[in-house]
Amino acid sequence: MSNGWNPGRRNRHAGTAAHGHGQDNVMVIPDPTRGRLAYFEQLGAPVNVHRRIAGTPMRFFVEEPLQGSFYPCTIDDICTLLTHCPLDDWKTVDFVVLRQPTRKQRTLSPVWGRAIFHYDGVCAPGPAVVLEAQTLAPFKWPRELSPDSARELDRLRTDGHDVQFERRHWCITPTAQSLRYTMLYRTLLHEIGHHVDYANDLVSDLPWSRHTHKRKEDFAHRYAHDVFARLKAQDVLPFPRQLNEATLTAEGLSPEWFEPPLMSPF
Repeated sequence: MSNGWNPGRRNRHAGTAAHGHGQDNVMVIPDPTRGRLAYFEQLGAPVNVHRRIAGTPMRFFVEEPLQGSFYPCTIDDICTLLTHCPLDDWKTVDFVVLRQPTRKQRTLSPVWGRAIFHYDGVCAPGPAVVLEAQTLAPFKWPRELSPDSARELDRLRTDGHDVQFERRHWCITPTAQSLRYTMLYRTLLHEIGHHVDYANDLVSDLPWSRHTHKRKEDFAHRYAHDVFARLKAQDVLPFPRQLNEATLTAEGLSPEWFEPPLMSPF
């Protein structure tokens, strides 16, 4: 009597994820430092710029953007905005990093910016705000959005991005002006809000790390909204784009790094 075993019958899981297929070639962000530095701390020969804002020194570390990428807000834009912000708030930041993400980083971890409380990628580590280079390429969001993602989509509309609902996803098409609005008036203030929240919690009973992600994001969104609303009521914001080519060139920067590309290759 046959036991039912047929060696010629193919395992239905062969060649599939259930059988281990693809487990050794998962797309991840490489880590050549083996955990010593996060990937956003691994800068490639950044230009070190020293500025004074309202008499207070501020450092900038700027990476050269790739072809098709640019920095929507200039260093002059950032300095002008911080001039009108509470000094005690942005003094929680030692420097600002303008970095160029790799294409794999942009695919797997796309962000506008980051608040880093101990940035180790430079000669003098400290708390930093990281703003990433952007492209003019459209990007997609899934059709079904969480409440927080839906609110962020509304913010992108307010910033001036073209938001269209297509059959299976949302398509967001940025412009140079809408990217500047998002990066300068929202992202920069948002990340400073994280630093303010962190500094306040250092003297509180509950550590910042114990707060939920939603609570942290809500505080930063609220901070950015309140600061922008106050400065707009004072007719400070929005202000025209600030770009001093002579100063940038003297500091070792290229004005082209802050100009939108004619066509994005991404």
